[in-house]
Amino acid sequence: MKPVIVVHHHEITLKRDNRSYFEKQLMKNVRTVLLGFCKTFVLRGGYGRFVIEEIPEEQVEAIAQRLTQVFGLANICIGVKVNQNIEEFCSVAERLLTGRKFSTIKVETKRPDKRFPLTSVEVNTQVGAFLCVKFGVRANLKQPDEILFIEIVEGVAYVYRSKMQGAGGLPVGVSGKVLSLLSAGFDSPVASWRMMKRGCNVNFVHFHSMPYTSQYSVDQVKQLVKILTEYQFQSRLFTVPFADLQNEIVLQAPQHLRVILYRRFMIRIAETIARQRRAEALITGEAVGQVASQTLRNIRVIDEAASMPILRPLAGMDKEETMHTARLIGTHDISKEPYDDCCSFLAPRNPATWATMGEVVDAESKLNVPQLVELAWSKTTSEIFLVQQLQKEKQVDE
Repeated sequence: MKPVIVVHHHEITLKRDNRSYFEKQLMKNVRTVLLGFCKTFVLRGGYGRFVIEEIPEEQVEAIAQRLTQVFGLANICIGVKVNQNIEEFCSVAERLLTGRKFSTIKVETKRPDKRFPLTSVEVNTQVGAFLCVKFGVRANLKQPDEILFIEIVEGVAYVYRSKMQGAGGLPVGVSGKVLSLLSAGFDSPVASWRMMKRGCNVNFVHFHSMPYTSQYSVDQVKQLVKILTEYQFQSRLFTVPFADLQNEIVLQAPQHLRVILYRRFMIRIAETIARQRRAEALITGEAVGQVASQTLRNIRVIDEAASMPILRPLAGMDKEETMHTARLIGTHDISKEPYDDCCSFLAPRNPATWATMGEVVDAESKLNVPQLVELAWSKTTSEIFLVQQLQKEKQVDE
């Protein structure tokens, strides 16, 4: 029995006239994953599913696990390709279940190929009866110990006994580019991941206060970008030295407005990068009311500095929800380490929680805004992260 991998589409099954556009991007993304593992494979597309065949057996499990990180997939199934024949369904089902301990079973059949003479219910009944007798178990349609899946499609059939949950959402690349303001904390990596799940290709910008703070936050951010790149295959990180600009704000502006002014300048610099990268929007990890700069009034004042949309995927989430997602996607353990946040550098003891636009504009009038933005932009560096290279580094480490 040579294994095949069947992957089912998630949200794109709801698309109509432009569905083929989403399917092509999803196939491209799946193909990128496969090329990172093996040189020979056959990838076929079907309505609502892709089937991957002729892959090295020793790599099937690893490939299936890697596919769980591909947005646009509902589930990933390792199974066997068989002829459309009840006897073969029973024979393969017996092999798949031999050696497993279970007392109840359910057979679940889908029959898109209506040329097959038996209905789904009839297939379930016949294969289920065979397995109940063969293994001395009983049927349970609500909470079975084992579920056997049969898909009868396009002249063939696929039989498998388990589904690995996929990442869901839309394929990365279908929704355009965005630029995420990334720190080493919990929030912004999760916000970035959520926008990838909506089909966005995410670039990153990190602001640091070196040499007044350590290199460690930059190193942490690079580790976070490496993890997030596994979900979108390629990333670019821009690193912006922010300390000189902060010093100017400290010297010229009221203390209680410092953090708001920091954020407004970050938005302006990020927009400069976003326009250069042809991004459509900025992303932040802000949640309403979480810290002083994230009150509704302060968010409005900060947004006034922007000319493009600022998306906040975590706006209505609490910290526990964010940390749960961070654990799920693999960024939690890096983000929990101490780091130097540039917004905490020279931060006021009592930051404004209800700033007015007038006082902020007045404070900025004492600063040469275009010159400060241009100076920070001119010192910005960038680095590209490729998933294939990251996988090679993992293999070396292992």
